[in-house]
Amino acid sequence: MFILSFSYRSKKNVAYLRLRFRHGSTSIEVPTKIETPKSFWDEYKKGINFRDVLKSNLKKDIDEHTKELKTYVLNEIEKIDPSTIDKDWLKKTVNDYYNPPKPEDFEVIPHNLIAYWDYYLKQRGSELKEKIHSYQKWITVRNKVQIFQDITGKQFEIKDVNENFLKGFIEWCKNQGYSNYTIEKEFAYVKMVCTHARSKNIEVSPELDNLKARLKKPPTAKIYLTFDDLEEIKGVKDLPEHLENAKDWLIISCYTGQRVSDFMRFTKQMIRKHKGKYFLDVKQVKTGKAVTIPLLPDVIEILDKRNGEFPRSISAQKYNNYIKKVCLKAELKEKFRGKIRECIAEDKTKATKNDFRGIEGEYEKHLLVSSHIGRRSFATNFYGKIPTTYLKNITGHGTEAMLLAYIGKTSKDTAFEAYDLLLNAKK
Repeated sequence: MFILSFSYRSKKNVAYLRLRFRHGSTSIEVPTKIETPKSFWDEYKKGINFRDVLKSNLKKDIDEHTKELKTYVLNEIEKIDPSTIDKDWLKKTVNDYYNPPKPEDFEVIPHNLIAYWDYYLKQRGSELKEKIHSYQKWITVRNKVQIFQDITGKQFEIKDVNENFLKGFIEWCKNQGYSNYTIEKEFAYVKMVCTHARSKNIEVSPELDNLKARLKKPPTAKIYLTFDDLEEIKGVKDLPEHLENAKDWLIISCYTGQRVSDFMRFTKQMIRKHKGKYFLDVKQVKTGKAVTIPLLPDVIEILDKRNGEFPRSISAQKYNNYIKKVCLKAELKEKFRGKIRECIAEDKTKATKNDFRGIEGEYEKHLLVSSHIGRRSFATNFYGKIPTTYLKNITGHGTEAMLLAYIGKTSKDTAFEAYDLLLNAKK
């Protein structure tokens, strides 16, 4: 069920009302051109029967204006898939109500898959660029689809994305050495573009909604550093400055649970002291979420060693390389099944980032360590030791289910861990 309502959000005495759209968990607000004094709106919302002629006329105008705008928006909703409604769509729809496009103003929307992909990125550019890593992924997948199209020698239309397209895309990706996980994830981008095209009345395949790259993913261990591993790492001495710097970042990451894009930005100015305890307030780059991280003694010890400063910031690539060397020094040589990125280009001197693939096999732990291991180690080591709600609030995971999937916990695991808690609850 769609709910449209109006509200007065401004602190000014006279302002424009905002239109609010609600459907399930979706709630979006955009401004309208319905102007009213705040004092009148407060009375209006109470359903007062106005005797004053000016107020009575103003009420009539607002009634007619809100009714017409609601009707227009609801009619537009009927033309599209409601799940595609976002703030940009609602803002454009309200703008079209006030400024109906002239026949010559109608945009020419491409039907070609690559051309529409570019159109899609232009439409959502400002929104996607707020999360630059996400935007770069859209570009990467778009370019991959372009290569696939060039190899096949066919110019794909939106309506051509069907079962045959999916089979060909999967086969080509496998030949290129991409993992099943990567294929599944990247085809989802193709489907999102086509779904968006449908909202623009572009013809899509009747098979679109049922298309999904359902591929088996071989079981791999969720590699993380245990508390014992961390003690071994702390014990490594006489490292050159660049490895000591990386070692300290590695320990910090394992006790704060943040991504490399976040912890490399840590500064002492982010630290807050409250009732004798230290906390770090940071806004995550990828999600935009503001999280507060308790600073444990392991982190404080490093800060004290560095006169209250965090280690020197370095690039993610250098960090990845350095922590592997640190973990080798710590003799983390237990073998696990995992993937290591290797270059598959014949001429490695001309290799690009698209020439690297994750090669699966049995590797010593120090080889499988990467910048992400600190976040996973934190979540895994502290899971079950503190309430999951607290844990996900620190890591920034949106839901408990996302956190459990991230650390590789299943319902069987959680049922076992809940056993003692259930018994204790009866006491």
